[in-house]
Amino acid sequence: MTRPAGFTLLELLVVITVMGLAMLAAPRLGGAWADGARDRAAIQELGSGLSRARFMAVATRSPVEVLFDVKDRTWRTIPTGPRGRLPDAGISVLGVDGATVRDAATSAIRFYPDGGSSGGTILLDMPGSGGKPTRIAADWLSGRVEVRD
Repeated sequence: MTRPAGFTLLELLVVITVMGLAMLAAPRLGGAWADGARDRAAIQELGSGLSRARFMAVATRSPVEVLFDVKDRTWRTIPTGPRGRLPDAGISVLGVDGATVRDAATSAIRFYPDGGSSGGTILLDMPGSGGKPTRIAADWLSGRVEVRD
């Protein structure tokens, strides 16, 4: 006697159970992924803001500064231009090295009309980075901005 083609009720119940468990785990896994993506996007936005400030300095033939407030976790371009804020959770600001210190919480990286800069490095720590900080560095000679994980 041949068996008819198809699935048994037991096979269907196993598949439905596995799919249900996968759907329960998806929000937890997706939430961690979304937080990491948000943090990486904020870091890239800061790097892009520094690059745009360099471009603005060359295009307008006048110095442009990016002020970084460690306490408030904000940055802004002076005289006008992009601004942003790092997420309150996730990214830790380790410090700003080599930049012009304005006061206890504020540092600045200045870009000059010739494309150079005052130089400086912003050090950030993200969860899951293994203790290795992310560096956003502006080269003092060329003004080139580099984001290194």
